[in-house]
Amino acid sequence: MKIAVLGDRDTALGFRLAGAHEVYSFEDTPLEIERLRNKLRELIERGDVGIILITERFAQKVEIPEVTLPIILQVPDKSGSRFGEEAIKEIVRRAIGVELKR
Repeated sequence: MKIAVLGDRDTALGFRLAGAHEVYSFEDTPLEIERLRNKLRELIERGDVGIILITERFAQKVEIPEVTLPIILQVPDKSGSRFGEEAIKEIVRRAIGVELKR
């Protein structure tokens, strides 16, 4: 199963360097948001993608469907998390079943 990343240019570069299988970067314009929606639908419909990481900023601009697979996780971008540390811990706990502690 592949990991796909949808984010801004800087976030995409970081995940590309980290070795993510498929990385797509978008700008924050109406046309680019529509491209992001289409790419998200395409990735969900494919059978070879197991995890989709999308930046929180872009996740707020598109509708994230409720699907079992692939797992869709929201990640912070370079400006930090919009949800705060507790929300991130809960997302990780739900996604992988492990609670993060400091």
